Amino acid sequence: MHQIDDTEIDRIIWEEIRNSPSRGDFICYTIHAPANGKHTEDAHKRINEIGDAEDLRPLYYPRAIERIRKLADEGDATALFHMGKIHAMGIGVTQDFVSAVEWYEKAIKAGEPRAFANLGWFYQSGFGVRKSAKKAFELLSRGADGGVVSARAAVGMMLLTGEGCIANAEKGMGMLEAAFDSGYTNAGNHLADMYFAGRFVSRDIEEGHRWLFKVAEQGDVRTTAILGHYLVAGTHGMTDVEKGLSLLEAAIEQGYMPAYAWLASLYKTGTGVEKNGDSARKWYEKGIAAGSRECEDALARMLAENHPGFIDPEEKPLH
Repeated sequence: MHQIDDTEIDRIIWEEIRNSPSRGDFICYTIHAPANGKHTEDAHKRINEIGDAEDLRPLYYPRAIERIRKLADEGDATALFHMGKIHAMGIGVTQDFVSAVEWYEKAIKAGEPRAFANLGWFYQSGFGVRKSAKKAFELLSRGADGGVVSARAAVGMMLLTGEGCIANAEKGMGMLEAAFDSGYTNAGNHLADMYFAGRFVSRDIEEGHRWLFKVAEQGDVRTTAILGHYLVAGTHGMTDVEKGLSLLEAAIEQGYMPAYAWLASLYKTGTGVEKNGDSARKWYEKGIAAGSRECEDALARMLAENHPGFIDPEEKPLH
């Protein structure tokens, strides 16, 4: 039979759910996230349009799953993999690791690299199988060889620690760098952490920051905010307040909600910047307007702290 790819899986799912009145169908779609899915924005729009429905059970997703299952029963490798993913994550079905393992094993026989990787993580964590670092390393290595970049990073970490294999720091670092170069940006965060801590490599603050900048340049908004906070606060031995503030504000502009509270807190405590309650309040209020519950709680606490009768609930009474 003709082998399909994720584009066909995406088409099948959207064809079934696009007119659904159920918020649960569109939540399932965003969780499932077929590679190169074309309808993510549409799904988020429908989630917002339907609102806070109490019943989140998907209505039409089971139809899509049944169509995918028929393709899987015919031996299609992509469909077999997605049946494993559906059961592993509980997408429109009851989460079932044992069934997920069975589907992944069938997908492996059909030659699907992602199934090697996902089953490898099961053996690494003990989900649905007896935990085995050696088996995890073997399967993840097969996934990495098949082009799964997240598996390449996982193998790199295992080589560094000797988990399920003979430790080889040089090869492990090379695998992480290759994973980053192939598009797995989180590998850069791992490398930065190693250079900051001097773990597996000589401690190198500049190299750690260089890797964080590389990750941020790839559009990772969380890392952009973290790097900004590091530079303002002087964390990890490098300070550039102006650059750090601009990175935090850039993360906010890209919708990274925690950055509001991080930026406000810097002004509240005077960390790296002049202590300024008005600036702190301004950023908390901006965060609240954007929908941050964290900012709402933090501002309420800040206002209470400034009240003459405030007693810190975490402090024990003297008597």
